[in-house]
Amino acid sequence: MKRLFTLVVGLLGLALSGVAQAPVQFYYKGQPLDDGATVTIEAETDDWGDLVCESNPSADPQNGLVLKNLTAADLSGMATLTISANTLAPTKVQWCMGGLCVVVPTDTFDKDFTVPASGQILTQFDAFPTQYGELRAEIKVVANLRPLTVNVVFVHRDPAAPLTFLRRSVIEEYTGTWCGNCPRGIVGLQRLSEEFGDRCIAIAVHSGAGEPMQILSYPDLQPGTGIPACNIDRGPKLDPYRGSHTAYHYNINADFAARLAEPSEAGLELSAQWADANQWDVRFTATTTFGFSGDAANYRLAFILLEDGMKGTGKDWVQVNYFSTSSTFDDSKTYLDDDMAWWRNAPLNVTDIEYNHVPVNTLGIKTGIQGSIQSPAVKGEAQTYAADVTTLGVKIIQDKARLSAVALLLTPETGRVVNAARADIRPFGTAAVQSVAAPQQSAAPVYDLQGRRIATPQKGLYIQNGKKYVKP
Repeated sequence: MKRLFTLVVGLLGLALSGVAQAPVQFYYKGQPLDDGATVTIEAETDDWGDLVCESNPSADPQNGLVLKNLTAADLSGMATLTISANTLAPTKVQWCMGGLCVVVPTDTFDKDFTVPASGQILTQFDAFPTQYGELRAEIKVVANLRPLTVNVVFVHRDPAAPLTFLRRSVIEEYTGTWCGNCPRGIVGLQRLSEEFGDRCIAIAVHSGAGEPMQILSYPDLQPGTGIPACNIDRGPKLDPYRGSHTAYHYNINADFAARLAEPSEAGLELSAQWADANQWDVRFTATTTFGFSGDAANYRLAFILLEDGMKGTGKDWVQVNYFSTSSTFDDSKTYLDDDMAWWRNAPLNVTDIEYNHVPVNTLGIKTGIQGSIQSPAVKGEAQTYAADVTTLGVKIIQDKARLSAVALLLTPETGRVVNAARADIRPFGTAAVQSVAAPQQSAAPVYDLQGRRIATPQKGLYIQNGKKYVKP
C-alpha cells in the first residue's frame, strides 16, 4: 500500500455564493492547472548534492507549484497536511504554504497562511528519498463551495526498471432514448464516474432511427448486437450495468477495477483550449510518454468532444423505461436493487432527462490519427501532438460551455485503448496541464447546496467539480 499525502486547504472568511468561480487557482511552471490535474516530478540532485523531489526547485522556486489569489482582497486560511504512506522512505519531508518551510514532525501538521490580494504563495513540499519508489500527494483548496484539486507525484525511478504508468480507462456505452433497457446504462456510467473519479472516462454513444444525439462521425464500433452494450478500453462486450456478471445488479465496477489495476506502457497528458475567439475549433494538445525505447509506430491518438447536460423536448427526447413498475417487460421484475429504484418509480416514458458523456464530434476515433505518434520511442521522453476538432456544422451541439475534451491512445493492430485523458476546454489564448498519471482515488468530493460534504449522496441535487448534477 502506497503512502499518500493529503493536503486539505480550507480558505476562511469567504462569502458563500453557490457554485461561483473560486477566488484561487493552482499554477505549475506558469501554466494554470485544470481541476484534478496531476504534476509528476522526478527526483534530482540539487545544488547542495542532495537527492530531492521538489515541487518548487531551489534555483527558481517561483517556477513551480503556486497558489494564486484572483481577488483584490487578502485571503487567510489554514492548511492541514496528513501523511499516510509512501514508498520513497524519505529522510525528511519539508512543507510550506508561503513563508518558511518546516520539517513535518508527525503524520499530520497544520499551518496558517495568507495569500495577498492579486498575489501568490508557494505551495511547496519536498521529499528526500532513500530508495526507489514514488510518493503521491493531493492538494485541495475549497473556496466559495468550489473545490480545486491538484495531485503531485514524486518519483525516484530505478533506471534499470521498465516504466509503467497509471491507467485511465474508457467505457464506451451504446445507448438510445428509444431503448427501454438502456436506463441501466445511464445508472452504470453514473455509478462508475462517482466511484472512480477522473480515472473513469465515460462515453455514451447514441444511435438509432430518430435518435436526437446520434453522432454520424462515430463509426460503428459497437461490440456485437443489441443495446445497451459497452466495452472497457475496447475490450470484450459487457453489460453497462451488470458487467461480465449474470446477476441482475450493478457489477460493472468489478470489471472496471480489474482493468485499472493493469499498468499502462505509456502515459498520456492532455490540454484543450478554444483555437479561436469565435469558438469554431478546439485545439487538442496531447503529450505521450512511453515506458520503453523502440518502435512506436503502432500507436496513434484519437480525439473526442463530449457534451454534458443535453436535453430537449418532443417525442425523440422521451426516454423509454422498461424498468418502470407500470411496464410489462421483465426488466421491471428482475432489476430490483436500490440503484434502479428511481427508474422503477418513474413512468414508462420519461421526459425532462439530462444526458451526459455524449460524444458530439471526433477525430481518428476508429484507428487513430496517422502520424500522431512518432517512432522510435525513447523511454521516458515525451512527445507532443496537436490537432483541432471543429464545432462548425455540428448540429447536435447544444451548449459549447458544456463541452470537454478526451484523448485516447490506441493500438490500431489490436484496437485496444492503451491510456486516455480528459480535460476542460479553456478560453482562447490560455493553456492547461492535465495528466493521466493521477493517483488512484475515489471520485471528486460531492457537496450539497449548503456546501456540506456528502459521503453517500442520495437522490437529489448536488455539486461536484463545481458543477450541479442530479443524483437519480
